[in-house]
Amino acid sequence: MSLASNFVDATLCCALKVIRALHEELNLFEERGIGYGGDRSLNIDLIAEKIFISKLSEFGNILSEEAGFVDNGKDKKIIIDPIDGSYNVSNHIPYFGCSVYFEDTASVVVNLSNGDYFVKDDKGKRFDNLFRKPFHSNFRHDVIIFEKAYKNPDIVAKLAKHNLKFRAPGALSLSLCYGEASKAVIYKGEIREFDIAAAKFYNSNCHWHFEDDLIVMSPKKEYLDEVLSIIKE
Repeated sequence: MSLASNFVDATLCCALKVIRALHEELNLFEERGIGYGGDRSLNIDLIAEKIFISKLSEFGNILSEEAGFVDNGKDKKIIIDPIDGSYNVSNHIPYFGCSVYFEDTASVVVNLSNGDYFVKDDKGKRFDNLFRKPFHSNFRHDVIIFEKAYKNPDIVAKLAKHNLKFRAPGALSLSLCYGEASKAVIYKGEIREFDIAAAKFYNSNCHWHFEDDLIVMSPKKEYLDEVLSIIKE
């Protein structure tokens, strides 16, 4: 198998181990200080990070949201968000995942709550499920995914004015992957490499707009332009 395929297989094995840990480990939601990325770290964040670092260090140096940079003496970097959506996990909301990007080679984003996963490597782009045949949307493109909507009431009001439906699930990397089936994905807040690297690689064929604190992504250019014009009103 190719390097990319080996990496993807190793990452999916890690995801399965994290899912097992979610069901077997104790004290998952104890707070363990502030991680490298600036967010609170829960015990499950650190457990998941340890699983990924132990398995993926052979492929590259690692930049992880909790531990920061791990120098493995390699030429390429791996960017990891071990648990994307920690607040959802700790509140039993089934929308949380892991996000892993292998520089210029592959990306894997896994929804740890239902087994959906998104992969892009030298074989192309694919969506599947760890446990069953995946559910596929009919791609109606009539709902916007709006992460951090609660912090941006002005944009919420603009979307409501134009009768645009939105959802705010709470895990950015997952939303940017599922977003290929939506009208657009909006995120307004601090932009961190951990949150977007894997999804940006996976959905590189979509249309993206970046500002200092704003991301808009859409599967169609006309949708991107429409949503941006509304945000800028």
